[in-house]
Amino acid sequence: MSVKTEQLNTAIWVYDIDQSKIVWANTAALKLWNSSSNDELLSRDFKTGQSEVIKESLLNYKLAFKRGEVIEENWSLNPKGQEVQAFCQLSGFELEDGRIAMLVEATTSELMTSNPEIGGVAILSIYRTDGKLINGSIRFTKIFGNKLSHLNEMFCHHDVLEKLFAATLQNIKFEDDVLLNTLNGEQWFKIEASKTTQEDGNKAILFHLSDIHERKTVEQTLRQQAWEDSLTGLVNRRGLTHFVEENINNKIPFTLLYVDLDGFKMINDSLGHAKGDEVLIEVSQRLKINMKESDIICRFGGDEFILLIEHALDDDCAFIRCETIIDSFTETYENAHGRDLTLSASIGVATYPSDASNFEHIIACADAAMYHAKKLGKKRWVSYENGMEHVSKRISVISQQLSFAIQKQEFSLYYQPIINMKTGHICSFEVLLRWKNDELGLLSTEETIQIAEQTGLIDEIENWVLVQALHDLVILKKVISEDVGMAINISGLHLSDPTLVDTILQQLKEHKLQPQDISIELTERVLFTDKNNENSSIRRLVDNEIKISIDDFGTGFSSLAYLYNIPATTVKVDKSFLESIATNTVILECIHRLVTALDMESLIEGIETEEQAKILFSLGFNIQQGYFHGRPKPIEYYLHTYPL
Repeated sequence: MSVKTEQLNTAIWVYDIDQSKIVWANTAALKLWNSSSNDELLSRDFKTGQSEVIKESLLNYKLAFKRGEVIEENWSLNPKGQEVQAFCQLSGFELEDGRIAMLVEATTSELMTSNPEIGGVAILSIYRTDGKLINGSIRFTKIFGNKLSHLNEMFCHHDVLEKLFAATLQNIKFEDDVLLNTLNGEQWFKIEASKTTQEDGNKAILFHLSDIHERKTVEQTLRQQAWEDSLTGLVNRRGLTHFVEENINNKIPFTLLYVDLDGFKMINDSLGHAKGDEVLIEVSQRLKINMKESDIICRFGGDEFILLIEHALDDDCAFIRCETIIDSFTETYENAHGRDLTLSASIGVATYPSDASNFEHIIACADAAMYHAKKLGKKRWVSYENGMEHVSKRISVISQQLSFAIQKQEFSLYYQPIINMKTGHICSFEVLLRWKNDELGLLSTEETIQIAEQTGLIDEIENWVLVQALHDLVILKKVISEDVGMAINISGLHLSDPTLVDTILQQLKEHKLQPQDISIELTERVLFTDKNNENSSIRRLVDNEIKISIDDFGTGFSSLAYLYNIPATTVKVDKSFLESIATNTVILECIHRLVTALDMESLIEGIETEEQAKILFSLGFNIQQGYFHGRPKPIEYYLHTYPL
């Protein structure tokens, strides 16, 4: 051995397995063995009193070394009767005569020395192939007692013992963490069991046990914590993964119910996350009431829950379970002000193995079915059908790309002119969002906004639109007219943001624009729902002299009677009314008269021909928009067409 080996703090020695002697040791090893010299250590006899199980273990080590294997174990050593425990790395070492000896590299552990009952020290025992005990080490007897005679008495779970017998019968090494009966009760051990041949030629099973009870107990506690959702106490995503994969590995059919709350974001945004958390806790309690003992309930994330039902549900059973959940969720929740809150749920159903064969796919199928339920109108359940997940996958990809769209400068704004037919000039523009992604290409505005609302990105995106549109409005005022305005669409979800109005006013101030320069376009449903709220964003917008426009009028509630209750300045009539304009103008005439009587301005969109424009003008629709008057164009077009 080299001088460097001698200088190491690690104890290193070479043990001749055949002669049961240490043939070389470095200085650290001499200290560990409490020996004055190599000669003194070499003179020690390790064979006398060597148990059968130690002898078998050393012979098995020798076979492993010939295969080039390295073994790592915690050993209990007894130099001159004093117990020392050490972590040992064992490998083969060729002696001068060609025989294989054992090279030992040992690191002592103060922790193990101070508490010898823990630390994973190797505990050796040997058994006949039928499980009857042949011999055990001193440490084995100390832990399991001297009355144990068969493996059946040791194993807490006999199915594990059966697996062990099956493996060793095929000469396969068995390794696992097992729960065993000891003198101190049930404890965890790491077990390595392999078939061996004794000196008399008989077959036996050699056991190497390591006490891992403390580690395993901590591990199980941490696992339970890691698998539990901190808010609701339900199983979390990690825990669900374990239970699903366990069923798949054991070929046990099951059904997943993917439950997503409808309208939960509005609660979070309007009442705060603390109230949102209270609702989620209440939802989890309602799920527990409707669960069976074998069900697993998971809070998968946010307002999404998954039920794992350990058998494949037929259509009738799925109907009962899903309808029960939907009904329980629909019952009102009390909000912070004592008023009732309402929620509903959409559910997707997928079954293993008929719908999918692995965890990721079965989740994707259930998610796709849930999304389909939402598209059909929410508050319902849908069973998975082949191909649904492809739609869901596209949504997932779009969601991921959308989160980086602003940063990657993929958004652009187009402006469609709104014409005053009396003057023939542009009086305003509607701003339209365009998104072109390198991977997905050009996406429709409708799809972009819909997914932005689902992913919670709508506020960030519409704030970007607001800032960019006001910047461009300053330019358009210079190149076209100081009187031109800008119509900006705001979603119902964004409207619930209590900072929205302040953001708009701040941006108007920064761009030196007046509140009257812009019009906020909102749908009928949003306006009607919010009309009685005295502290709403809409009231604040009106109070600050910002114009409100009813977008796509006629496609929502379609009731002229409620118009007087809505604080709007403009009614934007949907283009669907133009389909029969050549033969029937009665409805349009009624709309115009009522809007005018309510001191609002009527605007009609979707005009594609000169004939339509003339008829509408004759009916009093002076403000018009559509491809006939101009298609949406980027700001550069107007700079080129109307140079400064």
